[in-house]
Amino acid sequence: MDHGTLRQLAAGAALEDLDPAEHRELEAHLRWCVACDGLARDLVDVLGELALATPEMAPPPTLRSSIMRALPGAANALPGAASAPSGAPPAGPAGDRNVVPLRPHRSGAFRTWAALGLAAAVVAVAVIGLGARTVQLNEAVALARTQIAEQAAAMAVVVDPAHRTASLSAEPAAPAATAVVVYRPGTRDAFIMADHLPATPDGMVYQLWSADSAGVHPLGTFRYDGDGPFLASFGVDLGASAAAMVTLEPVGGATGEPGPQVVFGEL
Repeated sequence: MDHGTLRQLAAGAALEDLDPAEHRELEAHLRWCVACDGLARDLVDVLGELALATPEMAPPPTLRSSIMRALPGAANALPGAASAPSGAPPAGPAGDRNVVPLRPHRSGAFRTWAALGLAAAVVAVAVIGLGARTVQLNEAVALARTQIAEQAAAMAVVVDPAHRTASLSAEPAAPAATAVVVYRPGTRDAFIMADHLPATPDGMVYQLWSADSAGVHPLGTFRYDGDGPFLASFGVDLGASAAAMVTLEPVGGATGEPGPQVVFGEL
């Protein structure tokens, strides 16, 4: 049996439409043909996905009676039907001459179209997966661009002779952390650069704060995976601030009393 026919048998197997001999021949082929084995598995998976994706529909109550009325001599089988007239053909094989038996076995042409349809479904599922992957990649690229722009802005502050810096001290929540604040008075160009900052625990965020004569002001929140140096923007002018810090807060951040300090320092 040629390879194309065996691939059609893979579609027939997914549809449970093989006779025993075909099933044995396909099984023997799949033991050594990796490509056809993968196709057979994909077809079964796609049929499962299609079954889950298709809404379940109940047939109308009149379906059985409509079918029975359409069959010659079958109306008498309906509930409440009149008895068969005298002279009617007897029930059983001799009286079922108008009933054509349905053969579940499909032709090779049917399998060809089924294989093409299932292959198209496999491609569709792959395209859907590729689309989701594309969205993920686009989000990663957008994040990378934002990080690069933020790094460039921080470097512009560092090389400006008017910039100021302040070291922040590690607190018990992050004993190994080192951090420095770089800002340009009179502008919103203010950044914190940190290293050895622990990864943000589940359900928590880090939050930036500034302090001046009017009190302590909550700023932005962020999550951090603990991998490599960290850079974040304060987004406010720190020119009149007396101190800056990072705290650990529940997701959403704090608006009142700060939580446990991670790093703290006077400006």
